[in-house]
Amino acid sequence: MMSGFGLGDSHGSRKPVRIVVVVTGHHYHPDPNIHPLLPYTNLPSEYCSEDVPVTLVDTSSRPEDMGEVVKEVKEADAIVLTFAMDRQETLDRLSEYWLPLFRQLEVRVPIVVAGYRVTEKEHNPISIEEITSHIRQEYREIEMCIEWSDQRQRDAQAVIVEAQIAAMYPIGPVYDQVTNSLKPRCVAALKRIFELYARDNGHILSDDGLNDMNVRCFGIPLMPWRSRGLIESVQELCPEGVKENGLTIDGFLVLITKLIKDRKLRTLWTMLRTFGYNNDLRLADEMIPYSSFKRMPDQSVELTDEAIGSLRRAYHLFDNSGLQMMESLFDTAPESPWNEAPYKDAAEKTSNGGLSLEAFLSLWSLMTLLDPARSLEYFICICHPDDPSSAVHVTRRRELDRKEQISVRKVVQCFVFGPKNAGKSALLNGFIGRPYDDDNRNGLGEERYAVNIVGNSGVTGDTKKTLVMKEIQYQEDGFLLSDEALASCDVAVFVYDSSDESSWKRAIDLLAEVATISEDAGFEFPCLMVAAKTDLDSFPMAIQESTKATEDIGIEAPIPISSKLGDFDNLFGKILTAAEHPHLCIPKIESKKKRRSLNLINPWIPECLVKCFCISS
Repeated sequence: MMSGFGLGDSHGSRKPVRIVVVVTGHHYHPDPNIHPLLPYTNLPSEYCSEDVPVTLVDTSSRPEDMGEVVKEVKEADAIVLTFAMDRQETLDRLSEYWLPLFRQLEVRVPIVVAGYRVTEKEHNPISIEEITSHIRQEYREIEMCIEWSDQRQRDAQAVIVEAQIAAMYPIGPVYDQVTNSLKPRCVAALKRIFELYARDNGHILSDDGLNDMNVRCFGIPLMPWRSRGLIESVQELCPEGVKENGLTIDGFLVLITKLIKDRKLRTLWTMLRTFGYNNDLRLADEMIPYSSFKRMPDQSVELTDEAIGSLRRAYHLFDNSGLQMMESLFDTAPESPWNEAPYKDAAEKTSNGGLSLEAFLSLWSLMTLLDPARSLEYFICICHPDDPSSAVHVTRRRELDRKEQISVRKVVQCFVFGPKNAGKSALLNGFIGRPYDDDNRNGLGEERYAVNIVGNSGVTGDTKKTLVMKEIQYQEDGFLLSDEALASCDVAVFVYDSSDESSWKRAIDLLAEVATISEDAGFEFPCLMVAAKTDLDSFPMAIQESTKATEDIGIEAPIPISSKLGDFDNLFGKILTAAEHPHLCIPKIESKKKRRSLNLINPWIPECLVKCFCISS
């Protein structure tokens, strides 16, 4: 491991040069005709406190060197900003130039501010904490402020050591120095670690639990007297943190806070990393079994029965299905994964705004389908599995499903196509139990999902499956779906306004377009037509035209629905049935290559479709 530290100075102070000269004992004599800039300086691992080699990188404040500065800053593990304590303008330079620049560059590494003291402290008693208090309030990314003098070598060495410690054991991700409290992600990680050793003991961390944790993290047992001492120190600070001679979760958090205040960040980070956390307090990549969901474009990832059982138990640990329950359930995860799109409004809500068990499992299936890595990360955090790879499995390729003429997928993804104002959003709303709204404004161009568990009596028996409905938004230049995106579709429905002939024509156009692209890409799937808004009067010859057209291309007649009346004619069950038979309901449409040489016109299809597809005889 190599730590790279960027050394930046306030304009004109050139204190980085002095730091390196004092630390290394090597004098540097720059050319007086050019701006002085140190070459890369490597410090051997034995020089530093953590036995890790360090590279010091000096940076320039000249505008013409900005490109190189940005490069070095983005590659640094920590940044040291220097200023002269007797020159206010050098401190102002930090808050007016360097720190705003780092924010603009989205720098996420610890920053150490080093103040160079020219005079002895007794002649100028103002401390660096007083001098820098205003910028520390504004820039919380500053890890610490330290003063030094080139009159004392240990001062300069301390700057480098503190920067190294800040890089390896940063305080920023775990503790808010302004509010003096643990940060939410740190609390979540600590709650997970606590539960691993306290859940079988009434959620009390006993002496034995503390010892087991210490052995795992540090490889040595925790002596009984030491364990007692820790518990007693917590009791003095927080009496309610101790119960039955052990620590409650509140007591455990008090203990960790005390470690931070005692500058024992190495102890905390050793614990966090032992349990798989990275510097962002997310589970590190090596904790996620990526090989368990390696797949082809037409395969999907599903939860196993074992994982679903674990999630059911996790759900039932809480008393109600309200919003507070969801917050409690994800107490041991970085945050709730469903507070933003595409999950936030994708499932049916209970009357108090919470999630039923079915909605909870539906959302988890959706997350597993769309982002299996994140799904496994959160599953590990709340269910604590011995083998996370057993939580998911990859489905068979749809190509093989078609060959075998059956699909046993438990999670079906349906793409919903259709022209504007056809009723796509109303269909998705109805699917998850939302009331119909005449002034529907959901189709605003963003990708949207709806997910629910649907009963189905099919070839796999009476069973329930998870149906994912994905509304595909149409842009002026088409749907902009890649071949790989289409490959994830199990069934496609094409919705049109049955009272509007132009909507029907556009829907059949879309079907031809999508079916052709999927066939040419080798990812065919069943297609269904949906005649929406049947509560309105149909356009003349609507039923005859649509029935004849769908019959001629080998798919079922349009399924009539009225979202306004809540009449869906078992549409969702029919979608599952179509998914179970992936070799059926595939439109018989010539590929683009064949279509170029053909000019067949079916009297039942509008002339605008001639350029889109040919009807098989």
